[in-house]
Amino acid sequence: MTTHRDKLAWVAVGAAAITAVSPWVQLRWRSLTMTRSLMPWTALSAIPVAVRAATHGHRRLAVASCAVGVAGAAMSAPMLVRRRQPDVEPAATALTIAHCNLLYINRRVAAVAPALAALDADVLTFSEVTRSHADTMRRSDLAAGYPYRIELPARGGSGTALWSRYPLAEHSATITKHHTVIADVAAPGGVIRVIVVHTQSPIVHHHQWEADLDQLGGLVTDGPSVMTGDFNASWWHPELRRLMRRGGWRDAHIERGRGLSCSWPTDQWHAMFRWHPPFVRLDHALVNAGIAVRGIRNFDIPGSDHRGLTVTVQRAARPAP
Repeated sequence: MTTHRDKLAWVAVGAAAITAVSPWVQLRWRSLTMTRSLMPWTALSAIPVAVRAATHGHRRLAVASCAVGVAGAAMSAPMLVRRRQPDVEPAATALTIAHCNLLYINRRVAAVAPALAALDADVLTFSEVTRSHADTMRRSDLAAGYPYRIELPARGGSGTALWSRYPLAEHSATITKHHTVIADVAAPGGVIRVIVVHTQSPIVHHHQWEADLDQLGGLVTDGPSVMTGDFNASWWHPELRRLMRRGGWRDAHIERGRGLSCSWPTDQWHAMFRWHPPFVRLDHALVNAGIAVRGIRNFDIPGSDHRGLTVTVQRAARPAP
């Protein structure tokens, strides 16, 4: 006789199976977009269900949940393997870029500057920059180390900015609904183009989010380029993978075998997030064929609901495969 607990277990395994399949279903539903954000954790959660079912003699439940869990593990495993990087140009020096989502309602922005100074990055990129944020950051000791700046502050989450130790050549950009910054950084060893983006939220503006990612996928770059920002999408969203295929972009976290690391949400601005760690990566550093990724790591941003990232890159001597 099937118990109430068995029925709940079957419902849980069914939900995990739907989540595992969702990244490969070409349907543009808002609910499906949110479901994809739970990958791969929902699929992997079927593994302990399989173990429990097997130990209690529920054979069919054990087989079904094991199949879902193994599928989730098989999809996740390649994201933990480091990719081989292309050779670098003999004169190329490393350039470290740090990306930071400031959160437009952040009340601890004054504490962000010391955190960024400790990273010693060559380039800083920002999303969700308000005028108040920009004023606070400019008054900090951090500003002296980054004399070249492009700032597009705005209300809400639309503002972006780029600070650099090296001279910048700005390019006009009207790509996404939020502000986009495109600039060539005159780094030692050769110019690297840096693109700072922030897409709309798929929960609030789903169609605009799709349009933003589609526009970014059609962006044509000349030479080595890095695109950083809050994409409001993970690798499990087909919209982001389509962007990467069209533009020949690679995700720096996946390149370094850290594809399962997460950036949102943190517990630093709302108590409701304190009972679980970040579960999805919305913030990415994408690189094109002219870039070799030398390192990637994450850091905490005071007062923000995102974790930041730093990526170290070099100009490639030949395009990456």
